[in-house]
This record gives sequence, C-alpha cells and structure tokens, in this order.
Amino acid sequence: MVRLWLIVVVAAVAFTVYAAIDCATMPRERVRSLRRGVWILLVIVLPVLGGVLWFLLGRSPATPGATARYRGPEDDPDFLGSTPVPGDTLTDKDQDDATLQDLEDQFHERDDDGRTDR
Repeated sequence: MVRLWLIVVVAAVAFTVYAAIDCATMPRERVRSLRRGVWILLVIVLPVLGGVLWFLLGRSPATPGATARYRGPEDDPDFLGSTPVPGDTLTDKDQDDATLQDLEDQFHERDDDGRTDR
C-alpha cells in the first residue's frame, strides 16, 4: 500500500512540475482566462487540481499557421536556390563533367600565369 501511495505522490509532483513549467513557458497569446502569474500560483497551491485547470481552461489550443515553425533544408526554398527548368535538368555525369572542365580551366590559367613570370 505504501508503494502505491509513493507512486501516486511522485506522479502528482511530476504532473505539477510539468504544468508549472508549461504555464511559465507558454507564449502570452496562448494564456487565457487569468494572467500567467495567477495560473502559476494556482498550479503550485492546488497541485493536481491547478494543473488540470491550467490544461483545460488556461491554455488555448495552438493554431498551426500562427507561429513560424522550423523547416528542414529540403523544404526551405532559400536553401535550395532556384529550381531548374524541367527541360534543363543536368544529370550527375553532366555536372561532374562541367566541374572537371572548370577545374582544368583554372589549372591551365594558373599554369599560364606561372610561365609568364619566368
């Protein structure tokens, strides 16, 4: 029986701590009914009941498009740059050939510059 009470007390403390942290870090636009300080006080003074009230009455649901969300690089148009025209797509071999040709041109330019200095 003591173990059961210990588990219940630990769960209640964990829930209260989670509710207090959630209340303290919630953006101001999503806190409703009371001010944030009053909600934190309520969650701490009435441990389980305050947390339940916070999650049911004090916190407004998140709207998906309201805040800027993280986008991975594959979804970020700035990271991807301009997308090629469907008819102008280069294969990997074409891109490799172009890169090698560019490097060879740079090598020959440096080689020619070195010969004129002698």
